[in-house]
Amino acid sequence: MDQNLLFNKDTRIFAFDDSPFSRKDKFASIIGVIMRKDMYIESLIKKKIRVDGSDVTDVVLEILKEKGSGIKLVMTQGTTFAGFNILDVRRIFERTKIPIVNVVDHMPDMSSIKAALRKYFDDWEERYSILVGNFIQFDSLFIQSTGLQPKVAHKFLMQMTVNGILPEPLRIADLIAGVC
Repeated sequence: MDQNLLFNKDTRIFAFDDSPFSRKDKFASIIGVIMRKDMYIESLIKKKIRVDGSDVTDVVLEILKEKGSGIKLVMTQGTTFAGFNILDVRRIFERTKIPIVNVVDHMPDMSSIKAALRKYFDDWEERYSILVGNFIQFDSLFIQSTGLQPKVAHKFLMQMTVNGILPEPLRIADLIAGVC
C-alpha cells in the first residue's frame, strides 16, 4: 500500500476495543468503529468474544471480511481483549494486508504478562509468542506498527487526535465499549 494514501480525508479506519467484563463472565463484547479521517463515523459493530479465550483474532477477521471493504488502517489500544484473549496482529495483516497500529500509553510489563500467562494458561507459550513485538515511543505514546512504518503511523495518529493522547477512532470505540 502507498502509505501516502492514508492521509486522504476519506481514509477509512477500523478501531477496536473491548467492553468491561469480570472474570466470572464467559463472554465480553468487542466493539468496532469505522471512522473516516475527516472524523465522520460510518459504522459500528458489536460481536461477542470469550473472556480469556482465543477467538478474538478470528472474530476480527470475520468483522473485517463483513464490514472492512476499503479499510486502510486498523487501530487497537493493546492486543489483549477480554482478559488474555490475544489479538494476533501479524496474522490479521498477513490475511488482509491492512496495516495495524497498536497504541498504548505505557510500555507493557512483558515479564508480568509472561508470569500471569504461565500461571493461568497451559498454552501460555503460544499466547506469549503472539504478544511479542517492538514498541516505539513517540511523545507519551507507545506504538506497535505492523505493515506501516512507525514514523508514518505516528504522524497519522497525531492527525487523528483531537484532545488528549488517544486518536479519535480509539477514543470513540472505548466510549462505546464502556457502555456495552
